[in-house]
Amino acid sequence: MTRKIKWGVISCANIGTRAVIPAIQRSRNAQVIAIASRDPTRARQVAAQQAIPSAFGDYAAILADPDIEAVYIPLPASLHAEWAIRAAIHRKHVLVEKPMALNVGEIDDIAAAAAKHGVLAMEALMYRLHPQTERVAEIIRSGTLGAVQMVSSAFTYHAPDPKDIRLRRALGGGCLLDVGTYCVSVARMAMQAEPVEAIGRARIGPDSDVDEVFAGMLRFSGGRLATFGCALHGPRDQWYKVTGSEATLTVPVPFAPGSDDRELIIRRGWQRGQETEERIRIAGTDQYQRMVEQFSDCILLGGSPAISLAETRANVAVLSALMQSALGTQPA
Repeated sequence: MTRKIKWGVISCANIGTRAVIPAIQRSRNAQVIAIASRDPTRARQVAAQQAIPSAFGDYAAILADPDIEAVYIPLPASLHAEWAIRAAIHRKHVLVEKPMALNVGEIDDIAAAAAKHGVLAMEALMYRLHPQTERVAEIIRSGTLGAVQMVSSAFTYHAPDPKDIRLRRALGGGCLLDVGTYCVSVARMAMQAEPVEAIGRARIGPDSDVDEVFAGMLRFSGGRLATFGCALHGPRDQWYKVTGSEATLTVPVPFAPGSDDRELIIRRGWQRGQETEERIRIAGTDQYQRMVEQFSDCILLGGSPAISLAETRANVAVLSALMQSALGTQPA
């Protein structure tokens, strides 16, 4: 029987209670044994709902618990680096919600702390662990699409509550860091390269002071382009398309596909005047559970996390460049 890594969770954030904690509890090699919140009553409520043995009213109590081996951090983005570093210092492996940090300097600090104290650290960019993302990467590497020329993507949803942390600049809010993270990640994955130029344009909310709508363009070597759009106010929508010299690949629900079966769509044949379409079925799965199990296996058996800190650093560098470009175009 596989030994289970004992996890602690810092915060009762919705992404944790709705998706990640249940995934840990279902996993073959992990279990949550403690949760902490600034509100002790809330911590006890979540602990009772999720069958978690211990609840604390202090984040630091998680780090002080000698039985806890790994920590999941779904705090506001502005607090990710601080608590990831503190977890590493206490020799806890750490899984941090995306974006892992606000800039590359914070990523470097997390990496240094993890290396010094001999622990693993990974960004919880769960879509990368889904079989459809793995299949997309295989298709691109195989040359089925020909030479990749363009990647287009979008991710939008509605955040109606003005108190939502994603609408608060001091907490690292804004749609670019929240859902634009996925769009940048998939563009870099499809191009198998880093962009040489990043251009961003944003609509800053008059009350929130964060980017509530963001559009970006990335230029890669050889004139290859990636474009994307994201927003905090609009219907929930997500998709991306990879355009190659021989075919296009469309992924209709790429980032938060749920556990339903999904499809990849490949279209070919426009050079011959007759288009063909191939639909590839991807069996439904829990990408959060796959993420937790892969990371826990690395702790138990050795090996490298599916998303390296170098990969996360590169993604954050592009996000920072896009925001710098956008802010430089804002009227005084």
